[in-house]
This record gives sequence, structure tokens and C-alpha cells, in this order.
Amino acid sequence: MGLSLSSTHLIFFIAAVSVAGLVSGIFVTVINDVTGSFVDSGDRLVGELDTDFEIINDPENIPDVGGYYIFYLKNVGESKLVTDNTTFQLLIDGDLISTANYNLTPSYIFPTEVAQINLLNSTIAAGTYQLQVVGDYAITDKFTFTIS
Repeated sequence: MGLSLSSTHLIFFIAAVSVAGLVSGIFVTVINDVTGSFVDSGDRLVGELDTDFEIINDPENIPDVGGYYIFYLKNVGESKLVTDNTTFQLLIDGDLISTANYNLTPSYIFPTEVAQINLLNSTIAAGTYQLQVVGDYAITDKFTFTIS
């Protein structure tokens, strides 16, 4: 009788230790996943806070050079901006402009530097418009201008 009671206690002890190990392993995995999510969210937030730009043209005098209207985009954030058609999208009066109708130079700008947006002038006629530039992290700037 004494041996069977000891065997039962030993089996229950091994089962309890196994279950505890399994549960702690699950908790460690979940905590690592949550920690990784917090790190990713923090990185995105830092990127969003460091990214900012503004259009700095004279709204009544948009340069027309070589078949393109020229707009100037200044990096007023704290991080380097990649300036290409995949990073920045243009909308005029809410309509998305095809990437074939504009380009940006140079390919990147550091804080306080200015990029040039070259918008094909056949895209818009004379009138007053609102240009919206959308960049990384959905950061936007709107600019109302007149083409005469």
C-alpha cells in the first residue's frame, strides 16, 4: 500500500511539473510576441514623428519649365526622406495623379533640404487647384495654387 501511494504521488508530481513547464513556455512565447509588437509600434511611431514636409511654392506663381509645373517640397522633419514616385503620391483636387505624370528630384533629401516635384503641365489646365502630397506614414501637406 505504501508503494502504490508513493507511485501515485510521483506520477502526480511529474504531471504537475510537466504542465507547469508547458504553461510557462506558452507564457514566454506570448510575452516575446507582445514585446516584439511593442518594439515595432515604437519604431513606426518614431518614424512618423520624425517625418514631416511642406510645399513651399508661391501659390500665385508656379514655375512652368520644360513642360512641367515645378513644386518645391521641403523636408521639415528630422529624418532623411526618399523622394520617388513610390514614396510620394500626388492628388489634385482629390484625384490621384498617375506616377507617369510626375517625378521628384533628387532621390532623397535630408532635413532642411528641398526636393523638386515636376508635374507634367498637360495634367492640369488654367484654374485654382489644391495639391495634396502624401508621403510615408500617410503624412500629408496640402497646397492651394493658381495656374493662369
